[in-house]
Amino acid sequence: MSISHTQNCFEGITVSRLNVLRVFSVFMLTALMSVSANAAPADQKKDAVQINLEQFRIVIKEGKEVKEPLVNGTPIKLGDTIEYRATYKNVSIAPVRKLVANLDVPKGTEYVAKTVNPVAAEASVDKISFAPIPLIGADKKEIPAKDYRALHWRVSELAAGQSFVVSARMKVSTQ
Repeated sequence: MSISHTQNCFEGITVSRLNVLRVFSVFMLTALMSVSANAAPADQKKDAVQINLEQFRIVIKEGKEVKEPLVNGTPIKLGDTIEYRATYKNVSIAPVRKLVANLDVPKGTEYVAKTVNPVAAEASVDKISFAPIPLIGADKKEIPAKDYRALHWRVSELAAGQSFVVSARMKVSTQ
């Protein structure tokens, strides 16, 4: 996307904000890389679980919340709320055990508090250590949701043919 095209799509946004939007648009093109599944054994995961990521812009129309599907080239603005929904489907004939469904918080976005589904999610500020939401820091204070960098859900067993859907909302930010 050229700068002139970006300026046309995002008129009135400063150059530093355009950089955030460029990073975000790169994420939008590679969004499937931000979801993954971990299961034991490793080769079982590769063949058994298919992941489908959907993205929706949340807008209010006539006083009602509407989810507009995002496709490549859809303009995104600062302040937009995006819902990411990942479906993990066991396409094998055997159950998948110890599945971990992951959803990263993309650069240029902030996790919107209390929007995970199912609610039994864990979060991380470093994409390494996860704990139940809300995260509590060493100082015994709640860590702001905007600082979360990844979310995940643990599924003890996903039966053959069964799907597990996770979702969360992110707000396009200036940070």
